[in-house]
This record gives sequence, C-alpha cells and structure tokens, in this order.
Amino acid sequence: MSDFYKIVKKICDENKKVALFIDMDGTVVEYIVYPEGTITTKTKGIFLNKKPIYVVIEELRKINNIQNIDLYILSLSTSNIIVKEKEEWLKKYIDFIEEKNWIIINKEKGEYNKETRNYIKAEKIKEKLKNYDCTILLDDDHKILKQTQEILKEKCYVFHVSSAIV
Repeated sequence: MSDFYKIVKKICDENKKVALFIDMDGTVVEYIVYPEGTITTKTKGIFLNKKPIYVVIEELRKINNIQNIDLYILSLSTSNIIVKEKEEWLKKYIDFIEEKNWIIINKEKGEYNKETRNYIKAEKIKEKLKNYDCTILLDDDHKILKQTQEILKEKCYVFHVSSAIV
C-alpha cells in the first residue's frame, strides 16, 4: 500500500462519506504544453493520443474499492472538442469512474475564464459538499490546490499528484 492510499483510507475511516476529485491533465494523463490558443479544431484528435499515467490510475483503482468514497473527475477544458476527447479518453483508461461523476468545465462554453480558472474547481467541489463529510482534491496545479485550500479550508484535503506517485 502506498502512503497516498493510506492517507485516503485514514480520511475515509474518520468520515462517513468522502469524495475524491481528480484532475486529468498532468494528473492521470500526460501534460503537454501548447501555445495559447492552439487547442482549436486544428488539434482535433490530439488529446486522444495522450498517454495515461498508469501509476496514478492504478492507485485510484485501489482507492475506488474503499467502501465510503466516491471518485470524481474534475477537469478544465478549453473547447467542446477537447471535452468530447476527454470523455472518450476516460472511457478507454478510467472506466471505473462512472460517467455521471465526470465534471469537465468548458472554457468555450463560458464555464470559466482566465480570472476564474484557479478557483472554479473549488466552487464545483463546494456544490457537492452537502453530500459528503469530507472532500479531497488531487491535482498538479499549485495555484488551483492553494485556492481550493483557501476557499474550502478544513472541508477539503488537497494533494499534489506527486503524493500519488511516490
């Protein structure tokens, strides 16, 4: 058992109902830096070819077997095309998280922008809080982790993806 699994298990042992929110880019799928504005129709199909981070996915698969935890995908997307491709990617590599638990926030639809980017995930987690005693966010973005911790305080544990790898 990894340390991350043990920490999540301890959180679950101390709470009745727990939700784990998992980022995609850089957390369960390789992160590739593209120039601003590149993710358009010109890059159709590019997300589908991104490599899964198997060590994290396998860790999540084990965590998913804990009785009182629900796993959610919580990801930002710049376009409708990327939303569809992320959904296809999830069906292929992370089939153990139910589709109803996928939250993909779409910039093209105006669901977030440059100003709200760092705290929109905390807002989405806050919407689910009434159903859980405790929440956890696993992400690779330090600004998002910091904002989530500041907004949700003791209602959400935040972990950088490196915690699930070591």
